[in-house]
Amino acid sequence: MEPFVLGEGGDPDDDAAAGLWHGDAEIEDAAHLAGLPDTPLPGEEPDTGADDHLWMYDDGRVWDLGPADVDTDADGVADSLTRTGPDGMTVYTDRDHDGRVDTVTHIGSDGDYEAHRLAADGRTWVPTDSGRLD
Repeated sequence: MEPFVLGEGGDPDDDAAAGLWHGDAEIEDAAHLAGLPDTPLPGEEPDTGADDHLWMYDDGRVWDLGPADVDTDADGVADSLTRTGPDGMTVYTDRDHDGRVDTVTHIGSDGDYEAHRLAADGRTWVPTDSGRLD
């Protein structure tokens, strides 16, 4: 699991490191995050605009993860995207519909899973659940 999800590293009193965006961060592709692609997936429209994209702050940058494509809470609004990588599957979810990912769930290829949510301070990822799927 990535250090930003585990709450490791950084100075908790440093706003930039804590994920409080002050407008000077660059928007980068998210190819390094759990298999997220640089290009649209089959069925996704290229250049759809970033208004409906999910994003997260990591390592001094704002990462555009692409548009949400799954409605996980059945409210009629797509709030999550799922990506697979060599180590398993990761679900990025925006529960409050502000565009910022606030829940990350990783299911490892070995069946272990971990879920984390972004703390109210916007600085740390708090573990919420873990276990093993058999």
